[in-house]
Amino acid sequence: MIQRLRGTKDLIGPEAVAWEKIESSAHAVFARFGYEPIRTPIMESYQLFSRSVGEVTDIVQKEMYRFEDRSGEDVALRPEGTASIVRAYLENHLSQERPVRKLYYSGPMFRAERPQAGRLRQFHQIGAEVFGSASALADAEAMAVLAEVLRAAGVRRFRFEVNNLGSAEDRKAFGVVLTDFFTKDLAGLCKDCQARLGRNVFRLLDCKAESCQGALGRAPKISEHVSEASQANFKKIGELLTDLGIQWSHNPRIVRGLDYYNGLVFEWTTDMLGSQSTVCAGGRYDSLAKTLGG
Repeated sequence: MIQRLRGTKDLIGPEAVAWEKIESSAHAVFARFGYEPIRTPIMESYQLFSRSVGEVTDIVQKEMYRFEDRSGEDVALRPEGTASIVRAYLENHLSQERPVRKLYYSGPMFRAERPQAGRLRQFHQIGAEVFGSASALADAEAMAVLAEVLRAAGVRRFRFEVNNLGSAEDRKAFGVVLTDFFTKDLAGLCKDCQARLGRNVFRLLDCKAESCQGALGRAPKISEHVSEASQANFKKIGELLTDLGIQWSHNPRIVRGLDYYNGLVFEWTTDMLGSQSTVCAGGRYDSLAKTLGG
């Protein structure tokens, strides 16, 4: 008997019903806030992800389902949603219709990870993107929308943490500072972090290995290496979140694993799921459209 592939899952019975309720409740929240639906192909050019997510990220180097199709095209199954949405936004000239565009999507993503509880090779995401506004109001509203989506899905206990990566220039300069710091303590790092150091130094800040915790505790914080303008904008976002009644805390260790983030990055976690506690995460990406030719 042929069976489903490892790392995939059939949704049947009550679980399929619950799945539809979560999706429909999220769609209702997005519509209430003026977001429009968008659907993109699950297959894209490999170059889309290598240029946006980053050549040296674990996603591109280890986890992508990549293959050559019959025409010789270098193809990948999408490992995340944002790059595809930005590509569609540019290719379909959506900025010409109105300056600010708010979009939402849901669907399967693919990463060749080791299957474990809460982590599948075909998994599903619900996401939202806002284009055309540099205002702190856009960041704060997006966080308010996500809080409503989680509540509508029945997540009653969650923790919301944010960090400020500054501008693309701030992040690049801080990468040099981090590399210098960890290079001096190379012997004390785990083997994975020693390999990451030359590829993507920011990934070291996510390490959970006990041997790395001492170095991580002493490592410089990016919040101490961002411009005054970025600090002021981050402070404004925090004030807006508080005004909206959203409880938040500043976690200077959040960097996210994708190369395109700058400014606000965030994570929503819950104690309702066991070890896989993150239910929502992301950030701002001011330069991604330009990176993809827009």
